[in-house]
Amino acid sequence: MDPAEKPKKRIYVVLLFVKVNHEYYELSKQQRAELNNPHVKQLSEHLKHVSITSLQGTGLSRDVLVEVLESENLIEIEKMIETYKAGGKSKYGIVENVMIMEKCMEKKMTG
Repeated sequence: MDPAEKPKKRIYVVLLFVKVNHEYYELSKQQRAELNNPHVKQLSEHLKHVSITSLQGTGLSRDVLVEVLESENLIEIEKMIETYKAGGKSKYGIVENVMIMEKCMEKKMTG
């Protein structure tokens, strides 16, 4: 691997595999907002150190949500995961698996 492709700092990417309870999809839009708004606010406290991207499955994979966390600091990632697990939305989404990886190479799209 070309050393220029490797990040200058260690960057960790963590995948949280969340099993979404089917009852969540039966909630109204307002009920989901009542759950999501405090959840997002709690997670936002960690955004100084950790970024988060949510990936929602479709079709047969609809009950799978993958949260992608990225940071230079594993301790901050762990804090965000604990906040995620303890939030009001935890009743509807259980973290089933966690994968911790280090970013090694990134090739940007050339368009």
